[in-house]
Order: sequence, then C-alpha cells, then structure tokens
Amino acid sequence: MAITTMGATRRTSTEGPLVSVLIPVYNAERYLKRCLDSVLGQTYKHVQIVAIDDGSQDGSKDLLDAYAAAYPEVMTVEHQANAGAAAARNRAIELARGEYLCFLDNDDWFDADLLQAFVSMARSTGAEVVCGGYRRSTEDGRTLFEVIPHEGEQWAPYAVGAAWAKLYDSAFVRREGFRFLPTNIDEDLFFTLPSILSAKRLAIVPTAGYNWFYNTESVSNTSQRSSKGLRFEQTMNDILAELGRRHMRPPEIVCHYFVRLVTWFLLHTCAADGRSLARENLAHYTAWLDRSFEGWREEPYARPNKPTGDALQNRLAVWLFARHPNVFALALDLYGMVKSHG
Repeated sequence: MAITTMGATRRTSTEGPLVSVLIPVYNAERYLKRCLDSVLGQTYKHVQIVAIDDGSQDGSKDLLDAYAAAYPEVMTVEHQANAGAAAARNRAIELARGEYLCFLDNDDWFDADLLQAFVSMARSTGAEVVCGGYRRSTEDGRTLFEVIPHEGEQWAPYAVGAAWAKLYDSAFVRREGFRFLPTNIDEDLFFTLPSILSAKRLAIVPTAGYNWFYNTESVSNTSQRSSKGLRFEQTMNDILAELGRRHMRPPEIVCHYFVRLVTWFLLHTCAADGRSLARENLAHYTAWLDRSFEGWREEPYARPNKPTGDALQNRLAVWLFARHPNVFALALDLYGMVKSHG
C-alpha cells in the first residue's frame, strides 16, 4: 500500500526531547490515516508513534504496516489479539522510547502545533503532567464545543478525564507504575486521576489542540446508553482502591469529582434505562456515595459557582444532586423523557 500524506513530512530535526505518541488501534481504517498524518505533520518533529493494533478485522493492520515501511524511524507498530484499549495502551507504554508520552485515539487528531505547545510548557516548568483541552469535531469539520482549561481554575487539571489532551513525563509514569484499567466505562480515570494527584508539578496549556471526533458510528459516542452491563460501580471502586494503595487521601475536589461522575452517569443512562431503572440507580449510587464519601452532600464544590472552570450546566447538575435531591430526581425524570423522544 502506497502512502501519501497531507502536510506530513519525514522527521527533519531531532532537537528537543523525544515524544512518544501512543495510539490503540481497532477497526479504524476509515479515520486512521488522518490520525497518523496529524502526528507526522506536527511542527514538533522529534516524535515516535507507537501504534498497537488490537486485533483489527478491517484494513487497519495493512495501513499501519504501510506507514511503518514508509516511516521506519518514526513508527513502532505491533499487532496483538484483541484485548481491549486498556491492554493496548499499557503495551504502548512499554514500547515507548520518548522522554514524554502523549495519548491519541485512532479516530481523533492533533492540531499541528499541539506537541510543540505541550513540550515547551513541560520544559519551561518541569511539569510531570501538562494538561490541555479539546474541541468536539464532526465529520464535516464543524466544532460542536470546546473545553479549554486555564491556569488558576479549580477544575483545570480535571477538565479532561481522558488520558489524551495531556503530556506525561515517561520516567514519572514508569516510576509510579500508572496503568489503564480493563473495564467498559471510564477506564482512563484509573490512569489519569492518580497521575494528576501524584504530580509534584502540573502545568496547564490553554489550548483546544486535541480534536475529539464525534463519530456517530461509535458506541461510546451515543448520547444515551443503558446502564445494563456497564461496570460503573466496579470501576469507581477500583479507582478508589488504587488511590488507597498509593496512600492518597483524596482532597475535597476529588470527592466532588466522584459526585460529578455519578451525576453524569445517571443523566447519561436515564433515557435508555427508563424511569424505573433510572430511579433504582439514583437510590443505589446515592447509597454508594454515602458509603464512600462521608458528608458528600456538603462538599464545598457542589455549588452553582464552583468549581471554577467547569461548565455551568455541570455545576448546576451536581448542585441539584447533592443539595436538592428531590428536585434532581424530578429533573432526571424530565431529562430522560426528553432524551428518549429526541
């Protein structure tokens, strides 16, 4: 397979630290070229691409092999039996040679100057984790919305729960042994939350240079999913156990983080679940928070004006859930009806 790239050039400079961009690949033939070209076309050229083919059944394997042949000094490709995105990312970390690590999903892409902005910030501050933002982009190039963190905002380090839109010091990641959790919801948080809390230095880049593709064919991008089969509670328990294993006493904003996670989960699943199951989940996860975070209803960030940097609709939803549960229950019913008919 011949490779023609748009705006991509072979590495012309090895100045600066090597950045390993880690990409789990599964049946992404339609979008993979755009993804890879966005890394090859970076203004920052000292890059290694580590692509783990997780048992793809389409043309992804051949496309990756063609890129590896065309860019042998950049591409590291490995094929494995299907084991899930977490296993693919964990393997990519093992193969990475870079001083820094950056994650990219196989249907997303970088702005051309993203890595330059990340590396410049990491070098100037000595940060072990650099956090940026993202834009939600459609097939026809429209931007649905942007999330851009800013220095000094309370929510800035947590604005992106995913592992992407960040730069990590690879020695820090390996020393601390951060890994991805093989689950079917919020698997990134097992990696991102401990890394953010463990970092002695963390920096914020106010950019939306990561493009999170609104792929209507992806199950994870549907507006509503049923809670049935999702290992949400187990994932949260595993994250809390991991923080405990690391002797991390979660600060108040992490309590808020979990309250916000539960709020999002309830809203995200209520339409597909229907009123009865949605109400069961509301009672169940309220009890889970009671067991896991004593006094969570009074946590100081559950306010319409806090935490700074989070979107207003998120702050209002958490405020209602924590402070006005009866109103939230009615709002959940209404939201579920609207979404189920929308």
